[in-house]
Amino acid sequence: MFYETPQFIKQEIKLMGVITFNQLWLLIGFFGFLAILFFTLNHILWIILALFLAPLGIILTFGHMNGQPMYKIFPAAIRHFWLPKHYLWQKEKMVPIASQKPSTTNEPTIVTKQPPKKLDQQVLNSLSQFLDQ
Repeated sequence: MFYETPQFIKQEIKLMGVITFNQLWLLIGFFGFLAILFFTLNHILWIILALFLAPLGIILTFGHMNGQPMYKIFPAAIRHFWLPKHYLWQKEKMVPIASQKPSTTNEPTIVTKQPPKKLDQQVLNSLSQFLDQ
């Protein structure tokens, strides 16, 4: 017997119409910040800032990208570009082994390679017994 797997069980509750609780707080925050700027800045400067901040607030509140809301993507994007990257598995550069005395001629340096290790049946059996423990 096949049962249908429940999907989309993590949906936000709508407050009124299409606005969720998080979207309501984002709108209140953005437009409250614009109201504070209205009383503290010159009106022309406030209009210039409002022309940039109001659409940014609306996009962050109602925008979606790949099924995720923009208010979750925006901090992750800033964190990605701001914080340094640590790559743990970078390939190491191989430096050729130079001779002890510095050579003045353009002679090529000889780098000896180790022969590849061969695994015989006895080594494989001991490894499998070790891993089984």
